[in-house]
Amino acid sequence: MRFDGKVAIVTGSSDGIGKVAAYIFAREGGQVVLNARGQERLEAARAAVQAVGKPPLVVAGSVTDKAVIERLVGETLQHFGRIDILVNNAGGGTNLRFLEEVTEEEWDSTVSSNLRSAFFLCRAVAPAMKRQRYGRIVNVSSVAGRNVSRLSGPQYSIAKAGMLGMTRHLAQDLAPFAITVNAVAPGPTLVDRVVRKWELRSEEDRAHILASIPLGRLAQPEEVASVIAFLASDDASYVTGVTIDVNGGSFMS
Repeated sequence: MRFDGKVAIVTGSSDGIGKVAAYIFAREGGQVVLNARGQERLEAARAAVQAVGKPPLVVAGSVTDKAVIERLVGETLQHFGRIDILVNNAGGGTNLRFLEEVTEEEWDSTVSSNLRSAFFLCRAVAPAMKRQRYGRIVNVSSVAGRNVSRLSGPQYSIAKAGMLGMTRHLAQDLAPFAITVNAVAPGPTLVDRVVRKWELRSEEDRAHILASIPLGRLAQPEEVASVIAFLASDDASYVTGVTIDVNGGSFMS
């Protein structure tokens, strides 16, 4: 019961890594706040989380909208009086693009959903965590931010690399308040959108990608979510400003 008495906001928690992370928090005693854009999938996530733990709070909407961020943080504080954990998981990859093909709209959308939203969520939860003198922030970056993406365009790699710089800087700024800030950098993970993109690749492309992963396979969402849970727990109380690579060995730092 690592998260007994803790309140955790998980963005992008209607499916994939975010949903599994929320499930772990709930199963281990935490109070979970679910957020995503799709109401139908959010309701399915609510049912899964409630089956193993306390009834979650659900706040629908895109965290690219600062009004949604304000509502998410405000409703969490109104219902539970505290915020202990923030998992910045919202975002996602893009279609595979070369530099000249990336439009201004695609750039803005990708940076907004992956980086800008995470920054403003950190800013929004910081006052409550400072008052408590306790907090855990986990940013979900990507192997693309460490190296390059094999499935998305350059704007995605750039946004995910930005999350790593943000993680280090905020870890330094928030450490005096007993708030840790860390990141995970997953390789390709078998969430729905990656499965769809994976199936569109040729057998040759897939074989080439798998050959670059020493463990020889893509990740399961549970394998990433379990590392997020570690960083969000008191087991990682002396860990801050780090990025854990969850990529089967495709990038070794």
